[in-house]
Amino acid sequence: MKNKKLIITAVAILAVVVLGIKGKGLLEQRKEEVANEPLPATAEISVEVTKAEHGVLQNSLSFLAEVLSDKSIKISTKLAGYVEKVLVEEAQKVKKGDLLVVIDSVELKSNIEALESAREAQESDALLAQSIYERNEKLYRIGGISKEKLEISKVTFELKRAALENTKEKIAQLKHQLGYLKIVAPFDGVVESVLLHEGDLAAAGKPIIAMSDHGKKLLFSFAPDEKKSIAGGQRVFFGNREIGYVKSIYPSAKNGLVAAEVTLSEKLSYPTGTTIYIDVLTRELEGCILPAGTLLHKKEGTYVMVYDDGRFTPARVDVEIETKERVIVTPCPKGFIALGSEAKLTKLQALDRVNVLGETDEK
Repeated sequence: MKNKKLIITAVAILAVVVLGIKGKGLLEQRKEEVANEPLPATAEISVEVTKAEHGVLQNSLSFLAEVLSDKSIKISTKLAGYVEKVLVEEAQKVKKGDLLVVIDSVELKSNIEALESAREAQESDALLAQSIYERNEKLYRIGGISKEKLEISKVTFELKRAALENTKEKIAQLKHQLGYLKIVAPFDGVVESVLLHEGDLAAAGKPIIAMSDHGKKLLFSFAPDEKKSIAGGQRVFFGNREIGYVKSIYPSAKNGLVAAEVTLSEKLSYPTGTTIYIDVLTRELEGCILPAGTLLHKKEGTYVMVYDDGRFTPARVDVEIETKERVIVTPCPKGFIALGSEAKLTKLQALDRVNVLGETDEK
């Protein structure tokens, strides 16, 4: 039994040794085969090249703007009274001085008539007092009356005359106030809304008519962090058409947004209250222009890949202004510049074989 176990062990050891020797031989054979295989050809990629050109780039920001009347007011009366007539309707065009509303003037005219009657009586009293004073003055010269009596007649005449002048002034004031009861258009424009109608009580300062002129302006809002980009005088575009400029930036924010007003240099056919998209030109620069697809961003900075003498080498540039499609850089790189994805641009320097598209004989 013991001899049988020894035999089995010896056979197993021998088998392991044989397998090890055979495996080593196979491994050496495979290494030799791999070493003799030809190296795979380096992959060839194609890249388009372009050249820098001189030109102008613009940066702009888009905003939603509201069309408003350039001048919009609400007209009221200085004197309370009932509305007698409304002579206009909404959307009606009016000229400066056109009569819009008539306020009832019965009470005011009644007061004027009462003062006119008082004036007539005061004029008679003043004339009588004047004649008495003039007569007493003659009598005093010949010693017919005392100086005291003369002074009394003089004071009486002056009081009567002062009362008459006071009444005349009151009449003039009331007649002037009659003008407040006839409300006229302060400028050429259009009636936006009629707020009170015939029979309504028009209190002093309470709006009766709202109107605006024919001019228009734009108002747009932006976040406070954009305030450094928006400034007065910046040009404003609607589509590809320049329509005005930023007139002012309002000092107070509303709902957390800053508002800016645009003065229009061209007429807009849109009614007030309409919203349109505008572009505000924030920056304009002239310089060396390249497609945005030529830029390669690295930790050290921004580069372009310059093609020269059959190879691509990186050249560092500074981006001065950038749009979605083009950039202005300094310094301006000479020769052909690679155009492609950043993944492709990164590989160019390490490749020996690159199929350059768009290359010419021009150097």
